[in-house]
Amino acid sequence: MDVSAAAVPKPAHRYRLPALLQDICLLDLLEISGTTLEAARAASLSQPSVSRRTRVLAQDFNLPMNHRGQLGCRYGTSTAMQLLRLGCRAHRLSAGVARLGADVILQPLLADCSWLLPAPPRFRPLESWLELVRQGVLDGALVSGLEFQGAGPPPASELELLPLGAVPLELALAGRQHRPDGAQPEVLVPNRVVAPALQRELQQRGFCLRIAGNSCHTPAQWLARLRQAGLAMPFPQVAPGDWWQELTQLPLPEPILVPLWLVVPQGWRRLAVLAHTAERLVSSPALKDAPGA
Repeated sequence: MDVSAAAVPKPAHRYRLPALLQDICLLDLLEISGTTLEAARAASLSQPSVSRRTRVLAQDFNLPMNHRGQLGCRYGTSTAMQLLRLGCRAHRLSAGVARLGADVILQPLLADCSWLLPAPPRFRPLESWLELVRQGVLDGALVSGLEFQGAGPPPASELELLPLGAVPLELALAGRQHRPDGAQPEVLVPNRVVAPALQRELQQRGFCLRIAGNSCHTPAQWLARLRQAGLAMPFPQVAPGDWWQELTQLPLPEPILVPLWLVVPQGWRRLAVLAHTAERLVSSPALKDAPGA
């Protein structure tokens, strides 16, 4: 992938969102996190304040709820709202910051990117990642190429899917749980709807799986499940840090290489912060050549 070097963007904590756009971005945080509690934590606001402000916004713009399909914008969108979201995107990207989405497994690969705004990790189907970037809720998303149907990435209007390489997965336990010699831990995995290919890879290696379900998305929720039941989780080979420093990694007898792709809007090369992010990710020491590359 040919990307031009760009100046290192400024730290995300220095970014100041105009008051006019704050409730739009609050609704986006609700979309990304899935709950008012997690959105409140990310925005450093009270949960009642988040509920009230996003409810008023949804009423003012007559946004339909989309809980049933759970693809794309669950809390509603419209032509006017998409234009406002794209305005928010233009403001933050011009300021040298961006918001990228990832699930709990892939989130550690973004840890060293100080110019990225908080985006609570959440498992979701590939189509949802594409739609959130298309709508302007996210400026990009890390997705697993294991989950592509067919030989390559799906067609995605208004978007580009950039191959970054492949990340090797290991297993990880919370702390240093003792296991009898030769015993394989059960592996906690996300809902079948969002990671069927990952689950097939683990089953082919002889592991028993435990489905996390729709209520397990955040790092804290995953750590709690790992501790309570002595489970393992698939995790990339990264240096310890942040919340995953509590995890003890266990090599897999046969490694799983996950092709990693970055979903970005068309024209991303003209946006310095996205070009810099792509360059940083593709040169990450955690990535290997993708299978078949």
